[in-house]
Amino acid sequence: MAEKMKVDLAVIGAGPAGQKGAIQAAKAGKSVVIIDRLGLLGGACLNQGTIPSKTLRSAILDLTGFVQSVYHGTALRQVQEIPVDELRRRLERVITDENTLLAEQCANNGILTAFGTARFLDPHHLEVVDASDQVIHNIEADKVLISTGSSPRHPIDLPEGTEDLFVDSDIVFNMQKVPKSLIVLGAGIIGCEYATMFAALGVQVYLIDRRDSLLRMLDGEIGSSFAEYITKMPHLTTELGVGIERLQRSDKGEAQIVRTDGGTLEAECVFYSMGRIANLDGLHLENTGVERDKLGNITVNPLFQTTEPNIYAAGDVIGLPSLASTSVEQGRLAVRNAFLLRSHHFPDFFPYGIYTIPEISAVGPTEEELREQGVHFEVGRAHYAEIARGPIAGDTEGIIKILFHRETLEVLSVHIIGTHATELISLGQMALSLRVRIDYFVDTIFNYPTFAEGFRIAALNGLNKLDDSLSAKWS
Repeated sequence: MAEKMKVDLAVIGAGPAGQKGAIQAAKAGKSVVIIDRLGLLGGACLNQGTIPSKTLRSAILDLTGFVQSVYHGTALRQVQEIPVDELRRRLERVITDENTLLAEQCANNGILTAFGTARFLDPHHLEVVDASDQVIHNIEADKVLISTGSSPRHPIDLPEGTEDLFVDSDIVFNMQKVPKSLIVLGAGIIGCEYATMFAALGVQVYLIDRRDSLLRMLDGEIGSSFAEYITKMPHLTTELGVGIERLQRSDKGEAQIVRTDGGTLEAECVFYSMGRIANLDGLHLENTGVERDKLGNITVNPLFQTTEPNIYAAGDVIGLPSLASTSVEQGRLAVRNAFLLRSHHFPDFFPYGIYTIPEISAVGPTEEELREQGVHFEVGRAHYAEIARGPIAGDTEGIIKILFHRETLEVLSVHIIGTHATELISLGQMALSLRVRIDYFVDTIFNYPTFAEGFRIAALNGLNKLDDSLSAKWS
């Protein structure tokens, strides 16, 4: 017999937006249930995507010694020397520990869980079904938060019976062995992350995209630096401007892509990363007033409220920026807005991190965007080669780039490529939030030797480019 529940908030999806939204509601004294089809807390972010991929990256860099080998010219440990069991053990340990932590947080906050697939009967009533489509929970909720995340998009039909040859970011961790060769279709963020990871592992990687440039959202200089780095990266070949006609199994039993120009390319495996789509199938949204946009994402207002007043949505299901970090804040704000708690608008700017090799992170507009806006700006740069921590860490290719206003000296944006870029960017984010002037970094004492002191070097580099009248503002 189905269990009946009546709660203040039902959260559909236990990823970053759902978790933090649920905890926010519980902290406000609301009764909460989290519903998740995976049967695990953390959603795809913890169990299939963000956390596993970053754990894999860390394990590869650690086990192969890739970064140090590039700087010191030492030999890499090859793929055959890296046991798959060791990579999998590291992944499983992190996922298990994180799941345990999330379960404790839910228990400590009195949050109920219902594992299965949720579907709407009407805006306030849901049923949860198990794998055999049997109803196991009937839930009545005052408010509902939809945070079901997204799944890899499959724009090209996959041949039947080739699940072992064609993988995406959701199932790549199910591979029984590390392939000797890999074709990565799609040179977006996820594609570039996995391409550089597997190349560092010693796999022969072919990174292919129909577009003619990599990571177009990047500042031009940072993008060029990344493109130059991977051009020199062993085991990685990049082919841009390539259209794909179809995917098939070759006569040798390998994965094969057929290009629109008639050419073919084979590898032991194809990893396809060609965008993502919102996980909304099966929710029976037609039983509510929730509307979707032309891309299939849920339409929300600035409060993260859908076109059905009691239903809110956050995370990948509402479209860009589709980051775990922004999903956390969207989920929290959605719940605060739903229950009329003190809230604020979603931040105008936030950092993004790309876990390629090398790491990339940025906050604020690119040099190209500022130029298009007619802003008077100057650029300060610090190369990792001139920061003592660079050679120590084996990274002399990185760059810290600060853009600041020529007259007011206010920091406008920060762009970083190199080791710990995603950690360092927080200094830039705080500078933008507090409207800090560039000379703040000159007058600040940083630990030595650290990558953070690169902000001081970049600030000095930029200020030294100003004429005497402007330099007097900080001298």
